[in-house]
Amino acid sequence: MITKEDLVTLCELSRLHLSEEELEAYGKSMTDIMTLMDTIGESDFEYNLVDMNNAVPFSSLREDKVVEFENMDKIVENGPKTVENQFIVPKVVD
Repeated sequence: MITKEDLVTLCELSRLHLSEEELEAYGKSMTDIMTLMDTIGESDFEYNLVDMNNAVPFSSLREDKVVEFENMDKIVENGPKTVENQFIVPKVVD
């Protein structure tokens, strides 16, 4: 379903460097994923608002609580470059 040329183009756009063996393996995996998505798209189902809203029992979810984190310096120590408690990341899109 996905051609080797398409996969090479995706790798170039993603800046991925894959060997020939990896290209073959990833191509097979992507084809399997696309086949599965086609199968899901062809599935016939009916959306029922009542059933979908009852899919998650909200009574069993925990209560959200805001917790202040007091050691921000410890977190920013993990980054190679930081300014004012913010991580500096390299530009990845030209």
